[in-house]
Amino acid sequence: MPTTAGEVLTNYLAQQLAGLREQEPLVRQDLPDSVHQMRMSARRLRSLLATGKKFFDDGAAVSEVRDELKWFSGVLGAARDPEVIHQRLRDLLAQEPDALVFGPVARQIDEEMESASAAGRRAALEALDGDRYARLVERLQDLVTLAPLTGKAAREPRKAMLKLVAKDTAKVLRRVHELPDTPGSPPHGGLAPAGNAHDAGLHEVRKAAKRLRYAAEAAEPVAGKKAAKAAKRAHELQQVLGLHQDSVVARTLLADLGSRAPGNGVASGGGYGIDASSFTYGRLHAKEEALAASAEASFWKAWKKFSRKQAGG
Repeated sequence: MPTTAGEVLTNYLAQQLAGLREQEPLVRQDLPDSVHQMRMSARRLRSLLATGKKFFDDGAAVSEVRDELKWFSGVLGAARDPEVIHQRLRDLLAQEPDALVFGPVARQIDEEMESASAAGRRAALEALDGDRYARLVERLQDLVTLAPLTGKAAREPRKAMLKLVAKDTAKVLRRVHELPDTPGSPPHGGLAPAGNAHDAGLHEVRKAAKRLRYAAEAAEPVAGKKAAKAAKRAHELQQVLGLHQDSVVARTLLADLGSRAPGNGVASGGGYGIDASSFTYGRLHAKEEALAASAEASFWKAWKKFSRKQAGG
């Protein structure tokens, strides 16, 4: 059992660094879910370095490593995210009646997402082979085993870790209160366009919920059920907002594909020519709007539960 808060933190970081290293050969072999698992380890490392930054004597070094983890997570995301959106759009298109699918929509989506996935995978392999990634792993190992800790890291672990959890909980609350629309209801009583400030705000709430989840996971060895419950509540928020963010990304892609459909643009006789596939892209976009609204409604329901449980401790 860890005897200090610093030991709790470095134990968790060591576990995530081990997970990062374990996934590397699996990513190289292109095994299913390996990129996702490696990215999760990188995200946990980055998040806990932010949550526990004051435990480290060299805050500048921690910030630099977090910047490198952000870079590496982005590289992995470029390999992972197209797969997620591709499957989402495939499933959505499969639900469409054949009579309402015009033009080569399925082929266009496949080509776009397969190209993005292939480019992302090439970039991920190049990163794994590069000096930058090697230096990142070395610096992470140094932080886990050699970095000097502050006096705060020597504190009694349960109380200190729960204090970090409380701090990250407060950040989630702030992010919800900072949403540009009235909390507790959809924006303006209806649907908001993809990519607006409200969507961006919900994405910030999701990131804060993930940070809380990881802090609570790290605290579990010393804080037990209290930390486990906090992690579960945060994960619920993260999941529903993840579905919302996937819809934002999918709608942006659908609008782009629709605008680039062959035949869209100035027609020879004046005016604008419209490709038939734009109709299907429009239907998919509308369905994604409905899915986003449903995900947001689920978030507010989960938020009420989160707030109530939080108020009750």
